Amino acid sequence: MAAILYAWEFGANLGHIGTFLPIAKELRNHGAKVHWVVTHPHQAARLLPKAGFDWLQAPTMPEQRREGPPLSYADILLRFGYADDTDLLGLVVAWRELLRLTAASVVLADHSPTAILAARTLDIPVMLFGSGFFAPPQVHPTPNMRPWSPVPAEQLLAMDRMALKSINAALEGYGKPKLDILAQLFQVAEDSLLSFPELDHYPARGPARYWGMLPAAVAADSTWPAAAGPRVFSYLRPETPHLESALQALHGLRGSVLIYAPGLTAELMQRYSAPHVAFSSVPVDLNKVARQADAGLTYASPAATVAFLMAGKPVLMIPGHLEQFLFAKRVEEMGAGLIQNPEQPPQNLAAMLRQVLADPSFRANAGAFAAKYANFDQNAVMTHIVARIEELADPVTTRANAGVRP
Repeated sequence: MAAILYAWEFGANLGHIGTFLPIAKELRNHGAKVHWVVTHPHQAARLLPKAGFDWLQAPTMPEQRREGPPLSYADILLRFGYADDTDLLGLVVAWRELLRLTAASVVLADHSPTAILAARTLDIPVMLFGSGFFAPPQVHPTPNMRPWSPVPAEQLLAMDRMALKSINAALEGYGKPKLDILAQLFQVAEDSLLSFPELDHYPARGPARYWGMLPAAVAADSTWPAAAGPRVFSYLRPETPHLESALQALHGLRGSVLIYAPGLTAELMQRYSAPHVAFSSVPVDLNKVARQADAGLTYASPAATVAFLMAGKPVLMIPGHLEQFLFAKRVEEMGAGLIQNPEQPPQNLAAMLRQVLADPSFRANAGAFAAKYANFDQNAVMTHIVARIEELADPVTTRANAGVRP
């Protein structure tokens, strides 16, 4: 029986687990043992018990203070254990023990660089499972993630060198070849990205392989308020920047508004509830509400935003951190939505929402994306992903069953 280890190290929210869940179920149906290693167990508890899965805690390190916001992927690593050889070794040892405990035959790395590193020390194949943000392009140094704010090349090189030093110390300790550049860490058995080229966080990546994005498998039927006017679905979180400004904009809209905001206080829900505004207490079927709505207001959740783009609907996005902002920037550059910059005071979100609804160019550009991927078959992609995972887990048996000589 193949043992598949899903590793989620960085990031938050349900999207990580929800995206892998249907694939995990299919792998289980094929006889594989799926092990979940998650960074936020409380999020796992929202979805995995009903699906009959257990989970383990991912080895992580509290974020270490560094001056200013993260500037590159190396800078992110330095904040989470890669600035010190011993700190990183502690994480690698813990990941290695999880891999050995589960007898993992392949690792699915969902924003999990240290799981990738640990798997490299054990010669376990790795498949990337995530967006372009999780895997910087094969260049040196790793690029500036804030291109609107120039960073000296030497500063980027220094951050890469510091993280690479810790990585190579771990590899050397286990008798493995050192890396020449940091990005080589992401040269794995399957480095395709779970994204579309237009939405890659690194637009200058160059040629790459893309699976396309899969929506999160969190779904429930939803009822829209019975109100005339445009329909707007909103996916927000308590930590969303300018949250109350967004709720005010939605409350002031003359239309039907459906909001999913897990963790929102009862006081805020009571304040902004109205006959034309409804709050869903459970995750919704994103594909369905996107088809039913005229526009979306999201915190730049990839699952929700892509659901709207695939339905040909525009979005207003309020990203909360760099990964979300870079993703939202690609959507804005596509002309399919607008962004409220989280580092700037809130603009007139009500006016921005009305603009997204009224300006036909936003819907036309979202429609162009939907038309381009009209034949995108989620089920076919899932089938291909499952087959690739099974091949990595047991390449000899997979090829023999397919009539191919190993």
